[in-house]
Amino acid sequence: MRYLLEHAHLIVDGFREFIDGALHVEDETIREVYPQTSKIKDDIEDCEIIDLKGALIMPGFFDTHTHGISGISFDDATAEQLEQVSYEFACDGTTSFLASLSYASDREKYFRQLERFENVKGNHARFEGIHLEGPFLSRKHIGVGAGDQFLEPDLELMKDFLKHSSRIRQMTIAYEENGAKPIGKLLHDNGIKVMCGHSDAVYEDLDEYVDGFTHLFNAMRGLHHRDLTLVNCAFMNRWTCELIADGNHVKPNVLKLVLKNIDRDRIILVTDSSIARKLPDGEYEFMSKKCTKKGTTFITDDGHFAGSVVSIRDEMKVLYDLGAKYTDLLLYSSLNAFRFYGLDERFGTLEKGKYADLVIMDDDLNIQNVMTGGRFIHV
Repeated sequence: MRYLLEHAHLIVDGFREFIDGALHVEDETIREVYPQTSKIKDDIEDCEIIDLKGALIMPGFFDTHTHGISGISFDDATAEQLEQVSYEFACDGTTSFLASLSYASDREKYFRQLERFENVKGNHARFEGIHLEGPFLSRKHIGVGAGDQFLEPDLELMKDFLKHSSRIRQMTIAYEENGAKPIGKLLHDNGIKVMCGHSDAVYEDLDEYVDGFTHLFNAMRGLHHRDLTLVNCAFMNRWTCELIADGNHVKPNVLKLVLKNIDRDRIILVTDSSIARKLPDGEYEFMSKKCTKKGTTFITDDGHFAGSVVSIRDEMKVLYDLGAKYTDLLLYSSLNAFRFYGLDERFGTLEKGKYADLVIMDDDLNIQNVMTGGRFIHV
């Protein structure tokens, strides 16, 4: 298919926006970007012209930390369910994602799940790989998990994980634990991002292989005036930081502090979404715990957040209401993550030659339509 999307407010990258621009899309690729619709001179034949009447277009969002949606958990999802997840993510504007796996004590089942993801592509939202959240985490910062499933860092077990999957892109690890550093080097040598989280680590525990921090502020020691915790380290602007910006995991005043003091190219919005996303309010079981969804929260019976129930778009709206610009939001929701994982050559901006993975929204960031690989989802 060939489309000319005209009279659109194009958010091109982290700096540029064209108020009345146009995109020429052919098959799965952006063929041309026009800063002004009125100055299009090319005769584009056999092209469906769509007047967007000033609607926003941004690159599709990349969620690099999510556990599932609509009752489906990546921990036990079937191949058919993975395609359902791919569609539901795309409807929310998430056109690429990593599947986050929580370690289970049944090792063989875990290996089988790793293998199940080996050939997944995603027919709607693109499956870009796996995020391992565990098992080498701190029992001081369990979160929704079960402490007996957190293990001391084991280099040989990590090698077994790698034998069962070539799709691992990221791993969360508590870097203060004995044996963590050799695993960090192994991950680095295999092109896997090392994220410190569910951790009691301080600055002195980190080394050159740590790339960033998992869901900043959550499941780690807080900001301190003497100890250089992971939160303190985030404000040094040397590491990439995941941020759950639903207004619950991190309160709005603290989100303002982040936006003002952490470099805009070091923030990656993640949902850490759970099975309760898109489900009605009520009680559900997640990771063997009874949890209650109410509004935008999902809480265990013992008072911990069980991940979020929001989309990347929902988080963008929270930050927009706090003063973030459209160009900032493009970085947080898309380009920063694609750049972090080395995928920005074809993703993350509205430029000629990039994939036509697009989100069309009104000025208040309400989604009107989504395109993945040049195909409309028609949400």
